[in-house]
Order: sequence, then C-alpha cells, then structure tokens
Amino acid sequence: MSRRAELILVNLICFGPFAARSILGLIEHKDALTFDDRGALILIGVEILCGGAAALLLRARGWTFSAFGLRPTMAQTVAGMLLLIGTYIFVGGFYDLVRTLTNTNAAEAVTSHASITLPVLIALTFINPLYDELFLVAYNLEAARDDGPFFAITVSAFVRFLCHLEQGPIAALTILPLGIIFAIVYWRWRALWPLVVAHGVMDFMGYVSELR
Repeated sequence: MSRRAELILVNLICFGPFAARSILGLIEHKDALTFDDRGALILIGVEILCGGAAALLLRARGWTFSAFGLRPTMAQTVAGMLLLIGTYIFVGGFYDLVRTLTNTNAAEAVTSHASITLPVLIALTFINPLYDELFLVAYNLEAARDDGPFFAITVSAFVRFLCHLEQGPIAALTILPLGIIFAIVYWRWRALWPLVVAHGVMDFMGYVSELR
C-alpha cells in the first residue's frame, strides 16, 4: 500500500462515519441540532472503535506513537492555553469581520441545543480532543509531510470541516479557520499536546453551561 493510499484509508476509517453523518445533516437542512448524553456516548464509542482499528493498521504499517509528538508537559499545557486564546481571538475576529461585511449572522442559520451530564462531559473532553488532533492533525500532517505544508494543512483542515457541515455556514467561518490554525501550529512545532489542551478546553467551555 502506498503512503497516499494509507492516508485515504485512515481518514475513511477515522472520519468516514462522521463525514457521512455531517453530509446527511447538511442535505436534511436541519434548523436545530441537539446533543445529549446519548449522542456524546455514541460519539465516544465510535471514536474508540475507529481509533482502535486505525491504530492497528498504523502499527502494522510501522508507525509508532512517538512519531506524533504527544508530550504532556507543563510548558506544552501552557502553550495549549495560549493557542486557545489566540484561536478565539483570530476566529472571533474573522467571524465578526465577515458578519460586518455581509450584514449577516451565520450563527442564526442553525441553532444548537445541548443537555449533558458532568461525567459524560469529562469523558468527552478527554477522548474527543485526543482522537481528533491525533488523527486529523498529527497523522495527516506526518503522512503527507513529503507533499509539503500546503497539501498537508489543506487535507487536515478540509477533513475537519467536512465532519462539521451539518452546522451550516458557521462551520466555514469557525471550524475551517480553526483547522488551519491547528494544522499550522503542528507543522511548525510538531507538538500535539497543545492542540489537545486547546480543543479539550473548548469542548468543556462549550458544554459546561448545558450541564444537567
């Protein structure tokens, strides 16, 4: 199997189910999205199954976990918080600029409603960021390294965007630039932990107000 074929196969395993759900949601054009314990547990379960399958494939192909730069240290944790702040500033500014120039509010196209318990939120905060940043960013950029930064970063950001199409126009203004920022940061420093920290805090902050 060529490295390009491996890249495609791993993405199909890890994100094919989520991309299919996202595209279906976009076609159905739902005005409101709901997320609860059941949805979160299904998400976690699928990520564990798909991540396990992808890990077995990559191990058989000669990949090692150390190749992805996961080094949880205090310095990288602080870097993750700085990445979080920088991402919020950049993405928020970009969103406000587009809203001002177009006189539209993309967030109004699709509304979101969540109801989640604390244990499930904690599990989601740990598992989902590690899964996404490991396969979406670290693996994709390492696997596509020989094709150069533009191709590798584009693949990573596009797959992330593809998995969030059901959110409507807001995905293009938030998920896409976030994906580009995270991929650029990883390409420059080859450090995975700051991405996991930033993503985890985003998830927790996004749902903590919806606890029940």
